[in-house]
Amino acid sequence: MVRRCLALFLALASITCGPSDVGLTAPPSAAASVAVAPTPTPRTPVPTGTRLEDLAAQFAYDASAPIGIIERGSAPDGTLTVRDVEFTSVKGGRARAYVITPPSSGPHPAMVFVAGSNQRREDIRAEALGIARRSVVALVLEQSQITAARPQIWTFTAQDREEAIETVLDTRRAIDLLVGRTDVDPSRIGYYGFSYGAWLGAISAAVDKRLSLVVLRSGGPQILGEIARASARTLTTDYSALMATVDQMSYAPSVAGSVLVQNGSRDTTYTAEQMRAWQERIGGAKTTKTYDAGHTLDTAAKTDALAWITDRWRLAVP
Repeated sequence: MVRRCLALFLALASITCGPSDVGLTAPPSAAASVAVAPTPTPRTPVPTGTRLEDLAAQFAYDASAPIGIIERGSAPDGTLTVRDVEFTSVKGGRARAYVITPPSSGPHPAMVFVAGSNQRREDIRAEALGIARRSVVALVLEQSQITAARPQIWTFTAQDREEAIETVLDTRRAIDLLVGRTDVDPSRIGYYGFSYGAWLGAISAAVDKRLSLVVLRSGGPQILGEIARASARTLTTDYSALMATVDQMSYAPSVAGSVLVQNGSRDTTYTAEQMRAWQERIGGAKTTKTYDAGHTLDTAAKTDALAWITDRWRLAVP
């Protein structure tokens, strides 16, 4: 029997498990019972090998290129300031983010936040605000397919790989943006990802060693086969080969620095064996915690994440 959350992947993102429980959500079009082949020629060249240096070539970019940041507006949130910004995406177009800053001049630690698949930046903004209140500069990144208004993943085409690559590249440019700020301590840059955001976090931390503190919430191995079966799809050989180049399990051992891995024992997105394999695969100075909770985890997990970040960065408690 298909597990509950995989069945929910067939619904619209807005009615799956609520705004904070989208996880690896299938797009509305996933109900079609046909296999969809990937586009013949991927936009990003396919790696010629499986070593990290081969895989990392997919995420190379010109770090000297102008970031091209534009502020679209700002608003206070208590003592914090929330700025709606855009910057130039490596793949073309504009990336969108919130930059949340404390009132003091710093230098502060800084953290990039990425939500689950097909979620908007608003869906992880509250967690970013909670951490920003402890004098952390928070950048809440919008995922590439949402920013560009393309069909939401999972399309079971080459687009899925391109979206993963583009959001990781946007994450690297977001790190550039943060490092260039005078109120940020470049030696203390972190990443906080939920579900698909944890998938992308493992890749980002493996290919960009500026991330010295990483929080991976409700992540796990690729389960595209399960999602495809739940939506009456058949994965093509070409699609599976393409997605193997962005398989988070290939990058996880190269994650370094301080890492917090959180999962829920009642998360029906993954089996217990899959969650164990994910937790064991991740490198770094690792803390793993499992909660009596589902995919969205619970208040205890959020409290633990905040306390863990506070301890590692020796933050002041407001």
